[in-house]
Amino acid sequence: MTSILRTNLDIKSPGIRKNPRFRAAVTSIKLLVSPDDKLIILSHFGRPSPEKMEKDLSLKPFVPLLQREIGKKVFFLDNFDFPQIRKSIESAPGGSVFLLENVRYLKGELEDDIELGRNLASLGERFINDDFASSHRKHASLSAITRFIPSSAGPQIKHELEHLRLIMAAPEKPFVIIIGGAKVSDKLGVLKKLLPRADAVLLGGVPANTVLQARGRDIGASLADQDIVSQLHEIVQSEKVIVPDDFRKEKDIIYDIGPRTVKKYTAVIGTARNIIWNGPMGFTEKRKFARGTRDIARAVFANRHAKTIIGGGDTLSAVPYRFLKNSSKNILISTGGGAMLLFLAGEPLPALESLDKTK
Repeated sequence: MTSILRTNLDIKSPGIRKNPRFRAAVTSIKLLVSPDDKLIILSHFGRPSPEKMEKDLSLKPFVPLLQREIGKKVFFLDNFDFPQIRKSIESAPGGSVFLLENVRYLKGELEDDIELGRNLASLGERFINDDFASSHRKHASLSAITRFIPSSAGPQIKHELEHLRLIMAAPEKPFVIIIGGAKVSDKLGVLKKLLPRADAVLLGGVPANTVLQARGRDIGASLADQDIVSQLHEIVQSEKVIVPDDFRKEKDIIYDIGPRTVKKYTAVIGTARNIIWNGPMGFTEKRKFARGTRDIARAVFANRHAKTIIGGGDTLSAVPYRFLKNSSKNILISTGGGAMLLFLAGEPLPALESLDKTK
């Protein structure tokens, strides 16, 4: 049996080996590796320009990291000559593990191209989607591939969906949602559906800037998305939606929430019995603007009575590893960001909808 595993290695340095997405990928690979069966790993990394194989977005650096974790050689497939790839896989001994180059280098990946799906499917006998973070996308390596080969959800997706369903079936009160990061439209759009169930929504990052500006506050030259404001009347007007009182700035640009806001948010978080968190509070790529996110993380992980879901690549990268490592059993570290929010809001995820429902 040759299995094709779609996982998520879209993880920036440093700290790849400690990142929850990488740990989840390694766990699933270990479960699927066997002495007899072969495994082909598919993933993307970053957003390369169409048909440009940008070297800094290659998956090759993941080969030694994966080899170290699973304890066996990983063969890197550095081109997309599918007939030749099939020959290499067929001639390899049982138990071999392969990593295909970044699927977003491929023309047709983002368009869910049928022929690309057929070519990817030709590499194996069954397809396993274990990339929850990308499952709200309709891409060839997630969706079109399922038209040509038996498909099922992987162990990480099954684990996450089980816990997400349990938490959202009957969320305990107070129910607190924390939204930050740089993306606005997908997060605030989903928030419209979650707002009636929430008791408080704490905003940071660009979502906070957008609502602040819509409420008439001066945000200087800070990033905001006014194109979506007309669609978000309920959020802008809702007293449940709480925005920062103070900030850490540089040259009239908001880069982080300030200490008064941290204190206010911490008080709300401390009373919560259900928490959903997606998106850092500031520009965490710069250490001096990561303080707000670290302080919010400290408050979230200190609340051991709440059932908590934390997700999103940027969120997980910004949360100190010591918190993730020592988290309580009530905290689900989700590999998904936008996919997690959409699922919680009851929206269909195309890559999951395309899987064989009997598997």
